[in-house]
Amino acid sequence: MSKDKESDSNNGQQHGLELVIENFSQEKANVLLADLKDHPEESALMRLLSAVRTTLREGDLSKTQLIITGDLIASVNSREDRSGKQFTMERGAGVVAAKTMPPNDEGIVDILVPSHWILPLDEGQPSKERDEYIEHIAAHEAVHASLFHIGDKPFDLMHRGDFGYAMQNFLSMAGKQIEEHLAEVLGSKTTGRKLEQTAEQVEASIKAWQETIATKLPAIPESSPDYFQQGMMVSFEALHILWKSLAYLAAALRTEDGFDTAPSEITNIAGWQEFIAPWWPKHLELLGQIPMTVELDVRTTDKIVHEMALFLQDWANGIGFDFHDTDQGAFFRIKIWD
Repeated sequence: MSKDKESDSNNGQQHGLELVIENFSQEKANVLLADLKDHPEESALMRLLSAVRTTLREGDLSKTQLIITGDLIASVNSREDRSGKQFTMERGAGVVAAKTMPPNDEGIVDILVPSHWILPLDEGQPSKERDEYIEHIAAHEAVHASLFHIGDKPFDLMHRGDFGYAMQNFLSMAGKQIEEHLAEVLGSKTTGRKLEQTAEQVEASIKAWQETIATKLPAIPESSPDYFQQGMMVSFEALHILWKSLAYLAAALRTEDGFDTAPSEITNIAGWQEFIAPWWPKHLELLGQIPMTVELDVRTTDKIVHEMALFLQDWANGIGFDFHDTDQGAFFRIKIWD
């Protein structure tokens, strides 16, 4: 079974969120349909649909598809050219839970959700935690969808200015980090629940970053003509994943008027004091300047994204990765082992 569709309708005209099922076996489709029949309002799929509908603006519904896919990698690859770098599920210490694609040629935004989130659990397995998690993920991804529909790429400052190669990379990381923080906070407002970031999760993110630096960087041959580029990519892909995990932590700590203090079980993690603590207050200060709404003023966000990029550059240099622009081009040096 490759693809089925259904959508809200009014007098025969589509106007609501469209649901698409793709890359499903017939057996898996039958299980899903049976669950919908037995639990028409309480199934995981209906919870997912409800969270997306509630989060999206009214005008976004007819331009958005919720895709339930049996193969997330295949669904991503069928929607964009990944010839330069193949899509993978792994992200540091975690995996991709869902993915929102940029608008296609018709302006439709696809929210891709792997099928395992909505298929019924085995008898005896608790479903409450899973259901709450997928509702949060759905709301989070719907925020990304609304930002695509609004346009202007509010966090893509590097497309509105002339910047060197190093700063382009920091601007990209800054914008994505801020957008993830926004989606986490607004997603939590939709569901009424914060997605907790435990000490175990934070520790796993730090360890994953350290493991990448300790194993992948030394594996790059110094004789490689791409040594500069490979070293930079490995270093900053790992840092970007760590920084995004910290943006999620900041979202879990965010309050109406600031941020709660990170609990001691997190601040006592090995590596926190060395790699995070000196920069944590400024990180929160910058994230706190972003209004928690999808209706953003681009000029205001551009200033914050630029300041965040400069801050990340300083943070990276402070923990041993010097990446800056010169008159002769970008300069990269690993200092962490000096």
